[in-house]
Amino acid sequence: MPKLPVEAVPQRGTIFYDSVRRKDAMALSIDLAQEPACWVLTLRGDLDYGECSSFRINIDRILKSAPPATIVDLSDLEYLDSSGLGLLLSLSKEYGSQGGNLVLVTNETVDNILSLTRLNGIFSTAISLGEAKQIVSGSVS
Repeated sequence: MPKLPVEAVPQRGTIFYDSVRRKDAMALSIDLAQEPACWVLTLRGDLDYGECSSFRINIDRILKSAPPATIVDLSDLEYLDSSGLGLLLSLSKEYGSQGGNLVLVTNETVDNILSLTRLNGIFSTAISLGEAKQIVSGSVS
C-alpha cells in the first residue's frame, strides 16, 4: 500500500485537501455579468474542491436574485472535479425549481465529464456564448 504524504494523513477525522491539490492547478477566476435578458457567469481555470467556496457564493447570489435565465460559461475551464460538478448539479436543481433557465457553455473537457457521468442529459448545453444566448431567448429549441 502506498504511503500518503504527511499532510494528507487524516488528523481527528479531517483531511487537508489543499495540501494534496494538483501541482499544476490553476486558480479559478469568476466573472458575473448581469445583462437584462440573462446573467452570464464565466469561469476560467480549475473548478475543484479548493475553489468551490467562491463558486458557491456566486451560485447563492444567482439563486437569491433569481434572474429569468443564467448562462454558466465553462468554455475556459481547464479542470472540473466531482465537487465542482456537484455544485453545478445543485445550481441546476435549485434554480430549475425557481423556474430559472440554465445553460452551460462547454468545452471538450467538460463535455467528456458530462458524458462519462451521464449527466449530459441533465443540463442544457451550448458550444458558444452566442448559441447559449439564443437558447435562453427561445430562438433555438
